[in-house]
Amino acid sequence: MSLRERVLIILCVMFGCYLALEYSVHRWLIYPEYVMQEQQQAQNAVEYAVEVIQNAARQTQEKVARAAKSGAFYEMLKNPQTTPAVNSLNCDFLLVYDHQFNPVWNDQADSETRTVIQHDLLETETPFITVNKMGFSKNGLHPVNGRYARVIVEPILSSPQSLTVEGMVIVGYYLNDTHFQDLKDRLGLTFNWKILSPEEMNNATAEIAQSVTVENPYHFSTLGDNLLQCGTFLYDVYNRPALLVKTFQDRQLSTHGLQTIHKLLMVKAAAGLVAVIFLTLLLQRLVITPILKLIKHIGKSGSPTSKEGNLNFARNDEIGTLACEFDNMRNRVQNAQVKLAEKSYYSGITEMSSGILHNVRNALSPITTRIDRIKDQFRDIPLQHLEQAQQELQNGSLSHERRTDLIRFVELTFQNVVLNLKETVTGLEELSLQVFQIEDMLNSQKTFGGRDKNGPFEFVEPIQLIDKALEMVPDRTFKYCKVKTQQIKKVPAIPVHTTTFPQVLQNLIINAAEAIEREKSLYSKIVISCESEPGESVDMLHWTIEDNGAGIEPEKIKTIFERGASSKNKGLTGIGLHWCANTVTAMRGKIWAESNGPHRGACFHILIPMAAEETLAATAEEG
Repeated sequence: MSLRERVLIILCVMFGCYLALEYSVHRWLIYPEYVMQEQQQAQNAVEYAVEVIQNAARQTQEKVARAAKSGAFYEMLKNPQTTPAVNSLNCDFLLVYDHQFNPVWNDQADSETRTVIQHDLLETETPFITVNKMGFSKNGLHPVNGRYARVIVEPILSSPQSLTVEGMVIVGYYLNDTHFQDLKDRLGLTFNWKILSPEEMNNATAEIAQSVTVENPYHFSTLGDNLLQCGTFLYDVYNRPALLVKTFQDRQLSTHGLQTIHKLLMVKAAAGLVAVIFLTLLLQRLVITPILKLIKHIGKSGSPTSKEGNLNFARNDEIGTLACEFDNMRNRVQNAQVKLAEKSYYSGITEMSSGILHNVRNALSPITTRIDRIKDQFRDIPLQHLEQAQQELQNGSLSHERRTDLIRFVELTFQNVVLNLKETVTGLEELSLQVFQIEDMLNSQKTFGGRDKNGPFEFVEPIQLIDKALEMVPDRTFKYCKVKTQQIKKVPAIPVHTTTFPQVLQNLIINAAEAIEREKSLYSKIVISCESEPGESVDMLHWTIEDNGAGIEPEKIKTIFERGASSKNKGLTGIGLHWCANTVTAMRGKIWAESNGPHRGACFHILIPMAAEETLAATAEEG
């Protein structure tokens, strides 16, 4: 694909992305504002209708309250045969009770209806009317006789100045279409309503009720493309939907807004197409054509190491500068090749030295511990007490008992000294062996880093390799964990480098112990096992060193054997695992790590060949 085609594709893609972004902004940011304005208008209409209904209920409650405080109902308490002078209430039922909530008067001629009303309001568990408490004023929707009624409760006073509650009056009127139609016609409102049944709701109303919450008490739905419906509920005293109030709003605002968005995008698309054509021609003249000429010049100049074919591009802009810098770059590349070769050589020497120092440091830790132990043994010898006992023994006037005790003390002390000297000799012998191991390590490392990567192999049993590796592990390591071996004794002797391979095991054991120390596990352990597996040419011995320590993060598993990589604290180089990987690879083996993540332990795997002695000899001859 040519540069001209790439530029054209990039411009078209950018133009397409711009149009998509413009459409997204208008469709998902601007257009929703139109919809929100329509919803707000519908919501305002519903709120106004609900406020009108609530105001009508409050006006009726004020009439009942004035009548209850005027003394009209108080006369009925004195004379139950008296008819209340409250004809203006226009209620469906009216109940009067004395201060002990005994019925005094009921306007329902039908005794069965009166019983039902009284049962629904007083004899059922309701949060609305409290029989044993008087003097409260309430107004709410309540199910009565299978229908919803607006129930008003007011205390009866003997006069407006009286503060003593003489009884209670309950006034109610059933919700009906005539009442809401009268409000709608009288105030010129445009709302619709639906009176619900206390027992059940149809599917459409139930769906609206499920979508309405306290935070969002309004439900919006579209009716075709031209109408937006907004609805809300008035609830009864049991917090159940009793009345559904709805309004309808035309959708001209959002419809016209969407049409305007489409027209605007068409105009921008036409302008963008003209801009793409103009930019394509401009880039063709100013960039693409000069770059094609530059490519031809570079092709004629030959390889970068050639001394001929210098570029002489007569331009004062960035392309001319690029052509001028090409020759300088060719010279810098030649110099960089020489420096890179030298740096690679010194880097290899540095890496080998780091590996040697890392292993020597691990081997010196047990020596330091042994020397400290010998120093402590010599400090325990009571030289001052011996000198004091010797001076007293030279005194001729010393008592026989005192002389006997001093001689016994000297004998016991010399026995302890002799025992400490024997232990010191044993410790020095061990130190000598460990020093020889370090010397052998340095000599073998020199051989291992030379031409013969296989080194002086010997057949050694795996259990001996484990023992040799554990000898080089510092004693403090075993304070944090226990090392267990599995199936080690069942594996026959294998050909390995007797000094280098134990260092690999030692590094892995120390790393596992440090991971356990960081995790501070309750039951800390390191499990070492090995078993033979079939390989492509020879059988392989599969070693595993598993711990329940801090684990390894998934993103570090693939890079943990790289130089400088480490799961320890910041500042450590991570040369140990890198050296182990190089050593195992030189032994024609393989090493890798597995972990289920942080705090879930880790397992290191090593595969080394179990080649026969004849195979090793043949390999050495080929080398």
